[in-house]
This record gives sequence, structure tokens and C-alpha cells, in this order.
Amino acid sequence: MSKKGPDLKIALFCGGTGTRMWPMSRKNLPKQFQPLIENQSTFQMMINRLKSKFPMQNIFPVTIRDNVAWIVKLAPQIPLENIIIEPEMRDTAAAVGLAAAVLDKKFDNPNVLALWSDHVVRNEKPFIKAIELADKTAREMNKFVEIGVRPTIASVALGYLKVGKMLKNSDGMAIFEFVAQIEKPSFADAKRFVESWEYLWHIGYSIWSSKKMLGKFQEYFREGFEPLVKIQKAWGSSNQEQILQEQYPKIPKNSIDFAVNSRLTGTDQVVISADLGWRDVGTWDELKEEMSEKPKDNILQGNVIDLDLKDCLVYSTKNEKVIAVIGVESLIVVDTEDALLVCPKDRTQDVKKIIEELKKQNKENYL
Repeated sequence: MSKKGPDLKIALFCGGTGTRMWPMSRKNLPKQFQPLIENQSTFQMMINRLKSKFPMQNIFPVTIRDNVAWIVKLAPQIPLENIIIEPEMRDTAAAVGLAAAVLDKKFDNPNVLALWSDHVVRNEKPFIKAIELADKTAREMNKFVEIGVRPTIASVALGYLKVGKMLKNSDGMAIFEFVAQIEKPSFADAKRFVESWEYLWHIGYSIWSSKKMLGKFQEYFREGFEPLVKIQKAWGSSNQEQILQEQYPKIPKNSIDFAVNSRLTGTDQVVISADLGWRDVGTWDELKEEMSEKPKDNILQGNVIDLDLKDCLVYSTKNEKVIAVIGVESLIVVDTEDALLVCPKDRTQDVKKIIEELKKQNKENYL
């Protein structure tokens, strides 16, 4: 396989607050920077995967200003000027659009790899191989190239890519026709997708030329495109910050999946299937599954005394405090300096509702 093209830039999105992993994940320390797995954050794990092949000067974190210090601390090899700072969080369409506009201005239509810093990728070699193949394919076919993974469970929280015939097999990796993207299906549909070879999980890893992405914004998300044009024009000038502060809030809040990706066709995109050992660690039960060798294992961190536990996660940040848990099953317990979470393992999606309740009660200091 030929080497990656010289222009490949990596937009690493680091802006989310990880509300479903409260109380560990907070505004001032989101989950992607927390040492949750093997004493590493998912941000560090992703950087370590990438640096085996790609120079740090080609990685461009996209985040809000509050997170810059964490990026500098955890990945000091990334040049400070590479960090693309959003004035505020406006969902993923705005973040992707800003990355496309800025990188296009800096490098004149480079290929851009979009990655997300709160994911876990266990299989480094296939990951790097998939990126190189996607970059090569994007250049040869002049299309978006999505990297998908085989679904392992019938998840209704993830999107799916429907693929058609195999176009090519390259060094054990298949390139497929793209048919459609289905976001957040019903459980019945998700179950059907898992059982069919035609569906992959949409994990948001894609390579596209910056001008091609901006063109899709113009076609499908014009109300977001027009502020980006003004931001791009001002980027690098003396009024960069002023225009960014004025125009960025005008981009409607929308996900990149609904604004652009789900509207692409087979003419726009192809899909690579790769075994990445991938997981989106977005909830406490997903973290437990990621860290468990067997499905019913207990995951205990901190000064924990456990008697007859089954399928539990008990997580504490305070070694001076003993947590004793007796005779429970499928329970999540997370204890921090100022908050305690206790919930059944199958209701960790509802942690978001706690955030909403704290906001209603004006308890902002717990967010």
C-alpha cells in the first residue's frame, strides 16, 4: 500500500462535556481527559495510537477554550497554534465546519481525517492501516471515505451505514459502495442490522477534502455555511477573533450526522470496513464493558470492600474513604469529592437527566 498523502491533517474533536458520565465528567474536566481506563484518558489513548505513524504537527484538536490547558498538559508535542478553539459549543456540525474552514485556509484543500477523542480504539495496526487506505482512496476516487465497524450489539444510540457491493479488497480491508446512513434506529431495526452483513456502525471516522466538506455545507446546511465563509476569510487576520466571536454563534446547533452525513449518497462516499476494537465510552455501563474481561465481571477502583457483588462498577476518586458494597447486582456506584451517583447499570443513559435537574435547581457548582 502506498504511504499516506503528504496533506493529511487530523481534526481531533475534543469539545464534548460527557454529561452521561457525571459526576466524574465535569465542565472543567470532561470525560475525554479523565484517566478512566488503565490510568489513561481516551484523549491520551487516541494520541498514542496516532503518533506511531503521524507527526504531531499534523494533529489539530478542536475544542473550547476551557479544555486547552488539558490538551497542552496531556499532549505537549502538539503545537499550541494547532488547537482550533470554538468560542462556544454548538454541536458537531459547527465544530466540523470550523475545522474544515480553518484547515482549508491554512493548507489549501488538504485531506482531513475526522476523529473523536472520547472513543477507545484497541487495534492500533488495523486503525492505522484503515486511515492510510481511506486517505489513498479519497484521493483516487475524489470522495468522502467513511471507516465503519461491524456492530456487536443492537445499539439504538449509534448510527448505521448500509453498504452495497464490495468495490475492492486491499490488504485484507474491504471497500464498499455506500447506500445510506440510518441514525438512531428502533431496537427492532438495530437488531436486524446486527444480523445482516450490509450494515456497519457509523462511528464518525471519515476522510474528506476540506473544500468538498465545505461544498456539502453549502449544499445541505447553508445557514451554517455562510458564517463559516466569513470566519474563513478573516482567519489569520487582525480581526480573526472578532469575526469568530460574531459569526460562530450564528451557526445553528445541529449534529454533523443530520446536517451533512446522512444526506450523502453513493456518488459522494464509499465505506471501508475495519476491525478496530472500537467503543464509544459514553456511559458508565459502556466503560464497565470496555474494562471487563468477562461480561459479569466487577470493576472496582478506589478503596472498595465488596461482598458478593455481581456485574457492578464501583468507582471512587478518594482513597482515604472506604466504600463498602454488599450483595448487589448490575449496579453503578461513582463517588467523587462532592457528588455520589448510584444507579442500575441499565439506566446510565438517564444520568443526563440528573444534569438537567441540577440546572433547574441552580446547582451549577455540581456540573
